[in-house]
Amino acid sequence: MPHETTAHVLTPPTRHERILTVLDRLLYDSGFREAFTADGPASDRLALDPDLVDAFGRVDVHELALVGRNIRSAVVSGGSGTGPGLKGAFPRTLDELRDRCGATVNQVAERFIASPSFQRFRDVPFSPHGRGSTLPECFHRFMAGRPPALDPLGELEPLVHHEAAAAVVRAVATGAHATFDVTVEHMAVHGGVLCGFRAYDEASEAWRLQPTMFLAGAGRCVIGPAGRPLYEALTTFLDGRLDSLTPRVRTSLEARVRAWGLR
Repeated sequence: MPHETTAHVLTPPTRHERILTVLDRLLYDSGFREAFTADGPASDRLALDPDLVDAFGRVDVHELALVGRNIRSAVVSGGSGTGPGLKGAFPRTLDELRDRCGATVNQVAERFIASPSFQRFRDVPFSPHGRGSTLPECFHRFMAGRPPALDPLGELEPLVHHEAAAAVVRAVATGAHATFDVTVEHMAVHGGVLCGFRAYDEASEAWRLQPTMFLAGAGRCVIGPAGRPLYEALTTFLDGRLDSLTPRVRTSLEARVRAWGLR
């Protein structure tokens, strides 16, 4: 007998939900905000639902512009929620973007803030992503998506990953991990320690990126060159699979972990 097909009817968003969507774009999408400021809520460029035009008729455009600048400033320079900001976390990436396509840090920030990747940031109000991610991880996700105006071929992704991974383990080491999730590629928790490794074989030689190990525990982080065999032995040790290691290797790893303050 043929299987019965169940029809799923999508419930249209409520007026309140649609208002929040427009508000979100006004705060985070500079192009949308500029169109609103220039032509008002009835602008054809905004294409608001007719029943929402009146709801946004009394918005103070000067206050809106100020809030937009403050958000961009926090993303660029850092703050209580953003950590070091793009300037502090991605100095080499920003230099490459300036040299390759002439993009200023403010222009990079505006495109990032308007992207779906930024919506995963833990401090975005009404985010559907719960605890969300750190700003560096969100920016890596944004750049890994090959933004057309910045890095359409994805050539910068290894450099962005290296800087993002370093920023994330530093954030975890501060004890802030309880407020965000970590889903950076090539990273996982082993024995209570966040661990990551990447060889960066595909990176430009000009960046001089070495195979790098990233480790973070409460109050401590380790970032430095390492080979994959050392990393795999270390994660095996942290996972408690000691029978897989020789006594000499176990003793050496135990000494390293204690010296790093991870145990």
